[in-house]
Amino acid sequence: MVSIISSLTTSQIKTLSTSTIAALNTGDVAAFSTAQVGALSSRQIAAFQTAGIAAFTTSQMDAVSTSAVTGLTLTQLAVISTDTIAALTTAQVGSLTSTQIAGLTSAQAAALAAGQIGSMGSSAIGALSTDDIATFTTGEVAAITPKAIAGMTTAGVGVLTTGQVAAMTSSQFGGLKSTQVAVLSTAQLGVMTTAQASALTSSQVAAMTTTQIAALTSSQFAALKSDAIAGLTSAQVGALTTGQVAALTTGQAAALTSTQMAAISSANLAVLTTGNVAVLSSKAVAGLSSANFA
Repeated sequence: MVSIISSLTTSQIKTLSTSTIAALNTGDVAAFSTAQVGALSSRQIAAFQTAGIAAFTTSQMDAVSTSAVTGLTLTQLAVISTDTIAALTTAQVGSLTSTQIAGLTSAQAAALAAGQIGSMGSSAIGALSTDDIATFTTGEVAAITPKAIAGMTTAGVGVLTTGQVAAMTSSQFGGLKSTQVAVLSTAQLGVMTTAQASALTSSQVAAMTTTQIAALTSSQFAALKSDAIAGLTSAQVGALTTGQVAALTTGQAAALTSTQMAAISSANLAVLTTGNVAVLSSKAVAGLSSANFA
């Protein structure tokens, strides 16, 4: 039996009530043209039976407008195949609500491509589960915008593999919240590139634990901005290794404060290069006491 749906104009499709939409069978759904699907509202989309949504072809699902895609219920989302998820446009994925993103299965999240993930906002990225994030390739993690990555939960940051962390752009590192930086493991920090380290802000570095600070390689430490060095707490300065202090650039050394100098151990004071000593401010030198030479 031929469905009447195929004969309706897009204007007529728009007038179909939600109860009528709910009564459609899979044969009726198959009769929808992409133009007709594009005319559906979010309320109409939400009214489809799950069997109807599951029957949508990739072409039909691609035709759902960005405003209408927000109407998909969690029950409907659950029956959408991974192939159909992979075929969604970046605009559609970018329009999904955080609730919808949270409702994706790990298999569906794994089906998302880098471009789709890159279209997600901070709230959508924050809605991803740790299992979802674990399915992302290094390229997909690198596709998250610097603004959006700030929305990732600390639990999500914690499960990033060293490969995923190493693939992050310097802009993404600079976009991390201080609370996110504070949960990076020493293994994760171990793969941080100098370009990523140089993108860290003073507030991000100040949020790092003494264990994290001590775990930085000399090259990573030398890549930190001067204002990040100036923001180190006394406890962080006390945790510095001789290798890190010896690697200080003259710009970093010039940024040291009197409070920080007071916290430098005698062993670390001894490895300061003559060039670095020469650029210490008089205020910084005034912070030294007999304790620094004990």
